[in-house]
Amino acid sequence: MSQTSSKRLSFPRVLAFASLSVPIAGVGLPVGVYLAPLYANEVGLGLELTGLLFMLLRFWDIVTDPVMGYMVDRYRSPLGRVRHWILLSVPVLGISTFFVYMPQQGAGSGYFIFWMLIFYVGFTLLQTSRSSWVPAIARDYDDRSRLFLWPEIISVTAMLFLLAVPLLLSLVGIRADRFGQVAVMGWILIIALPVVAALACIFVPDPPLRGESRQVEKFELKPLFAAIRNPVFNKVLMIELLVSTAISVTAANFLFVAEFAFGATDAQTSLALMLFFVMAILALPFWLWLAKRTEKRTAFFAAVTWSGIAFIAFIPLSPFANYTVFLIASMIAGVPFSAPIFLARAMTADVVELQAAETGENRAGNFYALLTSFSKIGSSLAFGVGYFLVGRIAGFHPQEANSGEAIFGLVLVFGLLPGLLYIAAGLLARTYPLTRAVQEDTARRLETRTVITEASS
Repeated sequence: MSQTSSKRLSFPRVLAFASLSVPIAGVGLPVGVYLAPLYANEVGLGLELTGLLFMLLRFWDIVTDPVMGYMVDRYRSPLGRVRHWILLSVPVLGISTFFVYMPQQGAGSGYFIFWMLIFYVGFTLLQTSRSSWVPAIARDYDDRSRLFLWPEIISVTAMLFLLAVPLLLSLVGIRADRFGQVAVMGWILIIALPVVAALACIFVPDPPLRGESRQVEKFELKPLFAAIRNPVFNKVLMIELLVSTAISVTAANFLFVAEFAFGATDAQTSLALMLFFVMAILALPFWLWLAKRTEKRTAFFAAVTWSGIAFIAFIPLSPFANYTVFLIASMIAGVPFSAPIFLARAMTADVVELQAAETGENRAGNFYALLTSFSKIGSSLAFGVGYFLVGRIAGFHPQEANSGEAIFGLVLVFGLLPGLLYIAAGLLARTYPLTRAVQEDTARRLETRTVITEASS
């Protein structure tokens, strides 16, 4: 197997790499859409406590993520830079998925905290390893977008399937409560995890990063702080924070809004989610095309502005309390959903390459660990602050009878808060400076550094 990234990966190898998104998808929206309401309502932790625990757990990842980023950067094995980390994540994420997705009614906060901590550790290890793989196997500016586009397509497809589980069970005549629905999702992830890890590790090359001097020898906080202070990467981190918060606010409240504000059943909510992600998948090639025809920042701005307007539109639609209206609005909101996710990761790959060209250090693990940390901060704020606003300010509680004002307050949090966050992210992304021309100059500098490094070794 060739260990060079001088040629674009073939499409089958790209799919093997992208297959890692299947288990990662189970740590995304399904956690917000199904797991958070399950623990808050059916398990019995309550809305505010569930939101608080999610927030505190994700803040703990701020400590663990940089350590894992360093480990991915520093420790090689005969398998390469990242393959061994991918394989290590399989048992950690697989075992914790079993316990997180299959709780018993009455499981306490201690059970939730313990298994969610391990769950997030496994997720961080897998996601950081996968993301830090891209700068070494991508050929150029647009190839990075391709190598994050296809994982996003697989991720959205997997999320689509997971979120459609209640509808699919209903269609085949299987009556399952919320515990049973979530358990089916968990088993799908547990079975898929070792399969996709094997596909990626067997068929995807794991070369060193071009221009790497291999001087990342010890764990230091200085490079982490330097990355955060990097004015270019700082913009990427901030837009990731804004977008992840917006996504998680909508995910955490989607079931409640569908049921209480628009009168949807479980099967109808599942259908709305399924069509939301169908639209996201169908639109992804358009967003890639737009990024190629313009710049990543232009495509990002267009996508998040669309999202912001689409979610704010739920507010004037809510008085109709009509499921068909909700379904159509959800499909429109789904069109730009995945674009900011893959574009922010492609932007980070540009920053990693610029860092390597300037210093000779491969800090991909650090950069992607920080990106993951800011994503988790956004998610934690969404659950903690979002559920607090819904429960304490709006006065909405899913276990109780709710007034019209409480339900409208729920919709207001669901629509207005993420809408404003998306629009703010778009305005910030317009100042992202690493254009295609800048990247081409960076690539030339990297080639020169690579020649010098090879000549001196």
